[in-house]
Amino acid sequence: MSERVMLRVRGLKKSFGDLKVLDGIDFDVLPGETVAVIGPSGSGKSTMLRCLIDLEKAQGGSITIDGSPLMTDGRYVSEAQARTACAKMSMVFQSFNLFPHMKVIDNLTAAPVHVRKMPREKAAAKAAELLEKVNLSDKADVYPSSLSGGQKQRVAIARALMMEPELLLFDEPTSSLDPQLTAEVLGVMRQLSEDRMTMVVVTHEMGFAREAADKVLFMAQSHIIEAGTTEEIFGNPKNPLVRDFIQSIL
Repeated sequence: MSERVMLRVRGLKKSFGDLKVLDGIDFDVLPGETVAVIGPSGSGKSTMLRCLIDLEKAQGGSITIDGSPLMTDGRYVSEAQARTACAKMSMVFQSFNLFPHMKVIDNLTAAPVHVRKMPREKAAAKAAELLEKVNLSDKADVYPSSLSGGQKQRVAIARALMMEPELLLFDEPTSSLDPQLTAEVLGVMRQLSEDRMTMVVVTHEMGFAREAADKVLFMAQSHIIEAGTTEEIFGNPKNPLVRDFIQSIL
């Protein structure tokens, strides 16, 4: 019996004009894995995530989400098939992307009610459960403007979980936060990792990558330069670029 693969990426290519941003990206994500994507700024990490969830169109390669193709050999499936494939994923952005005119509880329930047609009472109960999970039960009826950056990001995580994804994508979720607020958000993410939520995390937080990830992908120069376990990447990297990067930040 073949092993279930939650996400399979092969030969992914993306350019902006003459600038190659992704040049043949290959990796798999298995159910329950936390995969950290690290590397210098400008190496294509965020663009890769946006291609995975169809916010950016790649120009080559294949993306398969839990057996459902999004793109095969550079050709995208129909819009309806793409929606079905991408429905298994949710994404947490570095800029939170909360609706400022909606209370926290409404930020969480809007998509399940209007997109998935979840009964409003069920959505409200699930939202309350997830706000408790991210330690924000007392913030259900406030507007995002009254929250700290860390609180906004925890609301954004709860909102992503409302869609019951099988795979969570994080795009540098702590990059705009100070160290104390970063710790709050990483605490929630560590708990998700311990609960075996499948996650792909683009991050500059090496402590999180080292402690929580099952697999680390190092991206540079539009490629995955090296991939391996945390012990391999942080303890004994083979590529000189990876070695220099790790030494410079640890």
